[in-house]
Amino acid sequence: MRSFRYRDKGTVIHRLNPVGKLAWVGSILLLALILDNPLFLLFLFLSTLPLAIAARVWREWLSFMKFAIYLCIAIIIINALVSSHGTHVLVQFPFRLPVMGAPTITLEAIFYGVGMSLRLLAIISAFTILTFTVHPDDVMLTMIKMKLPYKSVLVTSLSTRFIPTLIDDVERITDVQRSRGLELDKGNLANRIRGRASVIIPLLSNSLDRAVQVAEAMESRAFGAGRGRTFYKGIRMSLIDVLTLAFALLPCALGIVMRLSGYGNYQYYPTLGGIALSSLEWSLLVLLVFLLLAILLLAYVKERVDLD
Repeated sequence: MRSFRYRDKGTVIHRLNPVGKLAWVGSILLLALILDNPLFLLFLFLSTLPLAIAARVWREWLSFMKFAIYLCIAIIIINALVSSHGTHVLVQFPFRLPVMGAPTITLEAIFYGVGMSLRLLAIISAFTILTFTVHPDDVMLTMIKMKLPYKSVLVTSLSTRFIPTLIDDVERITDVQRSRGLELDKGNLANRIRGRASVIIPLLSNSLDRAVQVAEAMESRAFGAGRGRTFYKGIRMSLIDVLTLAFALLPCALGIVMRLSGYGNYQYYPTLGGIALSSLEWSLLVLLVFLLLAILLLAYVKERVDLD
């Protein structure tokens, strides 16, 4: 059974300071939101792959990406069916639907769905790497150092722990039900849904029971009673960590400058724009990918410095 919890695999990515990794993910998120060109979004997604390989979380990353790909396919299909804007009409159905009218599939709608899917893939890939390479306690401690409200940070940390726990519970309950002779994946659709109900009900019961246990544990530790807090573990920034933070924020600054200068934009509607890039745009794209991958180079430098 594959676990989706954080595990310290001792790689160079796991040893990086969590502040630098959070800044890198923030840069990926901002770049994915402000850039529209599909080529920029594609290379933005591809720039996350070396970190997944270096962190040895490739299999876990692939499991999340499979779900993301299904979600992207649904986005492309729904957008093509719902949005009828665009000048290049591919298919126009003869019937009419209430409110929507006659469904029309255009090339622009498909390309827009592809662009949004690439944007979503880049964001999910970056946050997946963050989930498997940063301990939830380090994320919480980093947010507290950034002067964010402690209660909000705690809720965020608990939510990041909840999803892997929920996935483990689903697999465990499914194995238990199968060991009792219950067929979950056989029969027609109605039988499969009825069989999955035997998994959902215990899962809901376990989740409610776990929520009560967490609440009782917080109450027994007098959560919220005092204002001042001390922490057993602290996050210290070395010179390499400061350089990593700087290089993690540089792509964000470059993306903002590109957006203000008109680079990285793309026209989806009403007519598709040209996807070819100029020599300057290619240079900016290469520089952007290099800055995103610089965190990997600095991770190896940090490992070498720590060993020395």
